[in-house]
Amino acid sequence: MTRPRRLVPLCFALILILAAASRAGTPELAAAGLVDVTSLAPDIVLDIRYATDNNFTRAAVYPVAACYLRLDAAKRLAEVQAELRARGLGLKVFDCYRPFSIQKKFWALVPDERYVAKPVEENGRPAAGSKHNRGAAVDVTLVDASGNELEMPSPFDDFSEKAHRGNTGASPTAQTNERLLEEAMTKHGFTGLPTEWWHFDAEGWESDGLLDAPLN
Repeated sequence: MTRPRRLVPLCFALILILAAASRAGTPELAAAGLVDVTSLAPDIVLDIRYATDNNFTRAAVYPVAACYLRLDAAKRLAEVQAELRARGLGLKVFDCYRPFSIQKKFWALVPDERYVAKPVEENGRPAAGSKHNRGAAVDVTLVDASGNELEMPSPFDDFSEKAHRGNTGASPTAQTNERLLEEAMTKHGFTGLPTEWWHFDAEGWESDGLLDAPLN
């Protein structure tokens, strides 16, 4: 018996829904309105440093290497990836949503508000912290079509003036790549942090609350 044609698109839609659901993360993440960025842009390269010991803490502080953001921020990042893809480039992501409890650990190690937002609690609840704690910030760099990182002014998480946006001491190639990344991110509604060339906040972050939903 021939399958009715109208069932084909319905089955395809169901497959997409199930695939997205498989990457929805924990119920706490879903309830917080966070989505897996790779469900919108599967070709984004993930190098979630805090899920490894290749970071300034020298220890894995995330249980999973995943990138979760608020839906609007995730859509904007997917737009950036699509634009860069057309130019033979792409994004590599170092960090996305970060639980507030992890922010407190970072502050204990680097209590410098130029590089780590100070976590503040009132009555046992988050009152101030990083845009990462809101699911509205992302740390990224550029890669070529083969996934190789392009030269930038400094390594990721370099807590020095080398990482400051517009560092004129960097090589001409690094300065060009930094500007290219910033222009692409700004075009799609992100604002760069002055002291970290890799850090970008999504427009409208003020309406997103601080979260401590676990990543595992």
